Amino acid sequence: MAQRKFEDYHGYSIVHNKSGARLLTGDGGLAHHDTFEDLEAAKSWIDRHLTELKGERREGHIATADGYLEALVTQSPNKKEYMMLSAHAAAPERRMTPQQLADVVGWKRDSSAKAHYSKLGRRLAEQLDLAIDLDDSKNAITAIGTLDTSTDEWVMHQELADAVVKYSDK
Repeated sequence: MAQRKFEDYHGYSIVHNKSGARLLTGDGGLAHHDTFEDLEAAKSWIDRHLTELKGERREGHIATADGYLEALVTQSPNKKEYMMLSAHAAAPERRMTPQQLADVVGWKRDSSAKAHYSKLGRRLAEQLDLAIDLDDSKNAITAIGTLDTSTDEWVMHQELADAVVKYSDK
């Protein structure tokens, strides 16, 4: 049997050997139903797919609901990330402060919510190739929502909220 190799590419995990390549989710399930001829064919499909998704965006830093859903399936948010996303998507007008998000998962400080949301935002932005400058770690959260500085609330993008609802139905 041929030795399997793994490679990360735009947020996807690709498992491949001489028999072909498959796209995996963060928890090891299949992220796509096709088996590709080889690693390059899988990468080519990802590139084409991301280009298609980009064309449907309302803004460069916000993915489509389908794009977010695919990224959630592929990235497999951990329990606390999912708890924050679910609460945020269900909040009135999709607005929550970092402290409210921290409270959802039982953290004492809002810095924990900020750190986790930032890491998740980075993973989403990288996979979806969002137009976000990730050199500044504070920017990663714009993949999830925008900050209303007058209330210190993060307003989740409607597209992500829609994807979270669909993700919870899976």
